[in-house]
Amino acid sequence: MLEVQYMESLGNDFVVIDGVTQFFEPSSKEISKVLNFDHDFSIDQIMLILPPSNSKFDFQIKIFNQDGSEAENCVNGIRCISKYIFDQKLVFSDQINFMVGNDLVIVSNTKKNQLKVDMFNISFESEDIGIKNDDINSFSFNDKEIFFDAVSVGNPHAVIFNYDKELNVPEVGAALQKSGIFRDGVNVGFANSINDSEINLRVVERGVGETQACGSGACAAAIIGRKTRNLSQKIKVNFNEGFLETETDLSSGKVSLTGTANYRAKAVTLNI
Repeated sequence: MLEVQYMESLGNDFVVIDGVTQFFEPSSKEISKVLNFDHDFSIDQIMLILPPSNSKFDFQIKIFNQDGSEAENCVNGIRCISKYIFDQKLVFSDQINFMVGNDLVIVSNTKKNQLKVDMFNISFESEDIGIKNDDINSFSFNDKEIFFDAVSVGNPHAVIFNYDKELNVPEVGAALQKSGIFRDGVNVGFANSINDSEINLRVVERGVGETQACGSGACAAAIIGRKTRNLSQKIKVNFNEGFLETETDLSSGKVSLTGTANYRAKAVTLNI
């Protein structure tokens, strides 16, 4: 028996597992059981809350994709986890210090139904991004050269700005993921600028495919827009089912994202 929460953020659906107040072994076998369970809701990722392995953190987070692979980051999912923790009063403040991989992620409960995520791990280093040759900034798809910029926000992202709207986004994203340019694959963002402070974004995620929204993808697009296109520090990022607000400080390597998180079903018991 396992109690889970079904949660969503901008159309991304998550199974949230509290591994602090109940025992859950995050082995491949147990993760497979949860993934293969006949859920009433779709699943983009499993978000697992664990006790921290370092005392400077409040909790540790592990993230699993639809294919069972472990992801390095998921900002929409982190907001869902944060809402659950605040609602359950598992912390005694309006701030949570998360350990995500080896990175610090801070989430603040800023106002009603709004959660601000601060990350301090922006990197353009090829080793962090997992790009095999940092001289490569394009690839070929159907005899057309497509240019991208790459960044890591704890997980690797390639961002294609102002793309041809006739482009088949899922196919192009999959082609870049399979190109071998990135050592461990990559999340691919397709961004179109509306003005200096607003963009539209679609994201093809590793191990998932195109999703309704992607928090780390929003951060990556905002960072690339700031760095290469002189967009504003504060950018509104629009998805199919809503938007996120980002703020980028390249000098300090910090990016912040603010948005909502909601329950689809609370305290659901899985017989696994």
